[in-house]
Order: sequence, then structure tokens, then C-alpha cells
Amino acid sequence: MQMIDNIRKFKGMVAPEKASVPKTIKIGKTDGWTDVAPYYKHYKGNTMHRDHRGRYDQYYTNNTGRNDITGAKVARDDKNIYFLVETAEKLTSPKDRNWMMLLIDIDRNKSTGWNGYDFIVNRVSPKSKKVIVEKNIGGRWEWEKIGESEFAVNNNKLEIEITRQLLNLVGRDIEFEFKWNDNMQENGNIMDFYVNGDTAPGGRFNFVYSANSEKQYY
Repeated sequence: MQMIDNIRKFKGMVAPEKASVPKTIKIGKTDGWTDVAPYYKHYKGNTMHRDHRGRYDQYYTNNTGRNDITGAKVARDDKNIYFLVETAEKLTSPKDRNWMMLLIDIDRNKSTGWNGYDFIVNRVSPKSKKVIVEKNIGGRWEWEKIGESEFAVNNNKLEIEITRQLLNLVGRDIEFEFKWNDNMQENGNIMDFYVNGDTAPGGRFNFVYSANSEKQYY
């Protein structure tokens, strides 16, 4: 993380895309995302299962790699925030444990929520056509259901629609951080992001969505 920070400071980086104009997304029709920006690209090929001899008598196996996350988008209108995530291949069943969880740091404050994450979506397997939205309690890995939201799966794409009211997002200018995770094994241990399943962006990094008239970046 220090290396990336210093490279950006001293060598620069490609100017990030600005957030596109507000748009209402019809969940279930993924073609509506074509002109939505930015596109949060994530490297693929990191869900390969591990099966190899280690040092001395150690042998390492890890078969938790499942859905290989390759990209994401966010859209907004006056009522809702819309999330899209896509994977390298067709998504597994939504009934799988810890399937495609979305973590949101709504205030960009690491002192609130679990390691900064104030909301989690899809921690509990979705019911029918609804995903469960939960709010963090006391900074620990404890979550309280606050509502349900529409979602749709189309081959390798997952869409989620969440009302602004649930996330306490008001006004035209909004800015928050988010992360996608699939198949976490040790719930409550943030270092699990480095070991199991797949996380986008990797490790302790977050994507930043900024629809702010004064500053636009991610």
C-alpha cells in the first residue's frame, strides 16, 4: 500500500474517469450500464485453487476460489444507488455461503463500522428476488438488518438496487467507498481478504465512488 501511494505521488497516474450523469437502471437488463462510468477494472485469474507441497512436511491446499471478480460499476438517481459487478465466468448459485457480498463505507471514516464498513449487502443468502441490507453494530462483526433490495443475476453479472434512504445518502454530491467479496471463510477477520475466495479491489483497498461537483476521482 505504501509502494502504490508513493508511486502515485512521485510518478503520477492515469487521470481517473469522472462519474457519469445520474441514470435510472432497470434491474435485470444489463445493457443499461453501457454508458455508465467509471468502470472499476479488477485483475482476473486469482481464484486458482492451491495444491502444493510447502517447506519440510507442510502441504498447502486452498479451494476457496470461486467467482473471479473482473469489474464493477455504480450508478445513481434521485431515489436509488445501483451496483453492478461482473465475473470472468458464470456466477455460482446465490445460495452459496458468503456469496458476492458488498461492503460499503458510506462516510469514508475508518473509525466507524467494521474496519470502516458501515453496511454489508448479501451477507445472508438472498430471499427470492431480494438481497438483505445490514448496518454495522458497534464496530464488531455484528450486523442488523435494515431492509431488503432488488437484485438480478444474468450469467456473469450481478445487479443490486439500494434506496438512498437505506444508506442515508442525501443530496446531489455523494462520495463513498465500497468493496466486493466472494467466499470469505473467516468472518470478522479482515486479513481473510488476502487469503480466501476473491476480493475486489484486493486486500485492504477500496473502490471510491465520487459524484461530487468539486472533486471527482476513485
